[in-house]
Amino acid sequence: MTTEKKIICIICPQGCNITVKGDAEKGIIESVEGFTCKRGKAYAENEFTHPLRILTSSVKTEGSSFPLVPVRTRTAIPKELLFEGMEEIRKITVKGKVSCGDVIVANFLGTGVDLIASGDVEAK
Repeated sequence: MTTEKKIICIICPQGCNITVKGDAEKGIIESVEGFTCKRGKAYAENEFTHPLRILTSSVKTEGSSFPLVPVRTRTAIPKELLFEGMEEIRKITVKGKVSCGDVIVANFLGTGVDLIASGDVEAK
């Protein structure tokens, strides 16, 4: 079934209004209009067929100088996994010192993407 989706590109500050037509469920793109660069076209195509997002949140700490440490996925994960990801993050507690870039969970949700610390906390 052909559908049309209007997407505002976020790759650069220009913010092109792009229209993509096709069958998103089957991954078929019939047309892409309104982009001004190749990166915008690629972004719109990906957003239409399989949107990705970087998940940012914080996890509890134990024995650290602060009760929470900020975390994020190293790269984008499928948008449909965001709620499941938040459920998993609620279960995590890290202990002691954590440095920015430390891997909190390797292969988060089986995506091949690590959940990493995006801040520092010192041990008490």
